[in-house]
Amino acid sequence: MTAAARQIAPQTMASAQPASPQSFEDVVALIEAKRDISLRLDVERFVRPISFRPGAITFEPAPGAPANLAGRLVRALKEWTGQPWLVAAEGNGGAESAWEKEKREQRETRTQIEADSFVKSVMETFPGTEIVGIRQVTAPEVAPVAEGVEVVEGADEDDDD
Repeated sequence: MTAAARQIAPQTMASAQPASPQSFEDVVALIEAKRDISLRLDVERFVRPISFRPGAITFEPAPGAPANLAGRLVRALKEWTGQPWLVAAEGNGGAESAWEKEKREQRETRTQIEADSFVKSVMETFPGTEIVGIRQVTAPEVAPVAEGVEVVEGADEDDDD
């Protein structure tokens, strides 16, 4: 390896290291970007964040959390960021996990729908009816009309009078 190649190699290797996650959400995004599905599912389901700072995560494990979750997270973050991480599981005080939050929001949505007067009337009119699923439908995006452009409906471009 030439002297010039040795000078360039460390710079290239250093720039290849990804930036350290700056929030817990960044950690989850990194796990997803690295496509570690098992770790992502475990983090979303069992990690109740207590505190975060770059290089350190403290969390409360939800019931049923794998015993090796903190160790797996440490190893993955060190491999992906090239920096040492401290991941500590504590007894209590964590926020709800991403999975717990999603389930709570689904329950709240279902409760609101079941309380709607129209839904109540349908369920009373048709005994035995049950809500089997709830989907969020997003409104289609409408392209904005540029300023100064006049839209004329029904106009024919080939108007040969």
